[in-house]
Parts: sequence; C-alpha cells; structure tokens
Amino acid sequence: MTTSTDPKASMTVRIDRATLDAFDALAQGRGGRSALLRSLLDQAMCQAGEAPTVEARTERATNRISFRVTDTEMAVLSVRAAQRGTDRAGWVKALMRRHLGLKGNVDDGLRTSLGPVRMQLQRIGRNINQAMKAGNAAMMADNGLQLESELRTIVEMRQEISAQVAVLDEALRNDLSYWKVAD
Repeated sequence: MTTSTDPKASMTVRIDRATLDAFDALAQGRGGRSALLRSLLDQAMCQAGEAPTVEARTERATNRISFRVTDTEMAVLSVRAAQRGTDRAGWVKALMRRHLGLKGNVDDGLRTSLGPVRMQLQRIGRNINQAMKAGNAAMMADNGLQLESELRTIVEMRQEISAQVAVLDEALRNDLSYWKVAD
C-alpha cells in the first residue's frame, strides 16, 4: 500500500493490446515490464533536462456542464479527440479553456514531447557551430589540411538543423491555432 510518506508511487497507463505485446517483447530480457518502464522514464526525465514544466492546477474542478449532441457531432468529437490523443471530455475541456483564454498550452502532451526534441536540436546546432569554428581555425592555421568539403557538409547540417527547429516552432504555433474558435 502506498502512503503519502512512501517515496515510491505507481502509475497506470492504458494502451492497446498490440502496443503492450510489443513492449513486453522488448522488456523480455531487460528485467521485465516495470524495469524497462522505469528505465525509459528515467531516460525521458534526463532528456527533458531544463524543459519548462506545467504547474499543477491549484483549483480543483468541481462544477459540471452537461449538454446533448447528435450522433454525427459525437462521431466528430470522437475523431477529433482521437487525433489529439485524448478522450472526448478532455478535448471539449481543452477547447473550452482555450476559448475562455484560461490556458494557452492546450495540448501539454505535444509540447512536452516536442520541447525536449527542440532543445536537443538546438544543442546539436551549437555543437555543429563549434565544429565549424574549429574547422575554420584549422584552415587559418595553414597546416595544409583540406577541410573545405567537410566545412561545406557542416554548413549543410547546420542549415538542416535550423530548418528542423523552424518546423518544430511552426508545429507548436499551429497547435495553438488549432484551438482558435471563431466568435
């Protein structure tokens, strides 16, 4: 039994059977399901590094809203919610909060997933810049090294990294525009 003073906690995740079977096959020989999941979570937390976190809600939601929809509207709600990786109620709540202006980061899952990727790309870009500086310094030292083609490759890599960071930035902007509602 887990108490509030216990440093360990548990988590329940619902996934489809095929994903669970694939995960179990991967976990085989790696200490089992729990060990692999703990390892993956530890890796994810290390990669998150200094990623911004979303503060926990300070106010508990106690009020309910009830409304009726047609079968067609319910089907569309189900599809839209599935596209966003949430349930129908979560999608409706996120849409309402965005429309009310109470919460800017509607899809925390997407931001949580893309944030560390963006940070890693920027770190790689900085490393590429350092390699470029080192290559230029080596060429200036006039030591006879022929580095022009390698430096061109580095420039191309730096441009590709910048392009991918821009793509991620656009995806995050589009994520917010997804929730804009016409008045």
